[in-house]
Amino acid sequence: MWMRLLFTSLAAFFLLTGCVSIEKSYPDKRYFVLDIALDPSLQDPAETGTLQIASARVSPRYADKNFVYRRSDARFESDFYNEFLVSPGVLVAEELRQGLSQSGLFKFVVSSVNALAPTHTLETVVNTLYGDFRDLGAPQAVMEIEFFLSREESPSGIVFHKHYHRTIPLKGRNPEALVQGWNQALEAISRSLVTDLKASNVHLGRRSNLRQPAFSLG
Repeated sequence: MWMRLLFTSLAAFFLLTGCVSIEKSYPDKRYFVLDIALDPSLQDPAETGTLQIASARVSPRYADKNFVYRRSDARFESDFYNEFLVSPGVLVAEELRQGLSQSGLFKFVVSSVNALAPTHTLETVVNTLYGDFRDLGAPQAVMEIEFFLSREESPSGIVFHKHYHRTIPLKGRNPEALVQGWNQALEAISRSLVTDLKASNVHLGRRSNLRQPAFSLG
């Protein structure tokens, strides 16, 4: 009995004097979002057209919020302590929506929860999203996105389809540098998508002072 009292007294003493730390020894989880730099030269919107952008579908390999690192040709690992604040598909779709809103291709660019009836729908598939650390001296952010644009009035449905792959060298081997690389990759993909959509004349309801497209999609 007296031994139990002794141990209890010693434990209380150590806690009061700070000899025993009760602080956690594991690292805090950190949360990140994607945030691309928008083009400051805002384009006037088209007179008609509503583009709906649903939440992007992400390959099951990268669909979790935890960051994924590639360590070798065959080995990948997931980072429990560094992750996206919300699903990466939601983050990608939101950044694309903002970028396409400034493109002038459509009068409105909305998410899937908006009540407006779309004239076009953009399906986004993130096929690749990881940090490539196979060469520790040259880490990279890797992103590949596939787009399917459909038009409601088009008999064939799909009027545009293309893959975009970007690999961005990182300035460091840390989560902050990786997110910066992903932001650069997504920004480059967004701008390429806008350029290709404009060149493809996918929206025929543009302002009347533009030339007529060389082909019809509907």
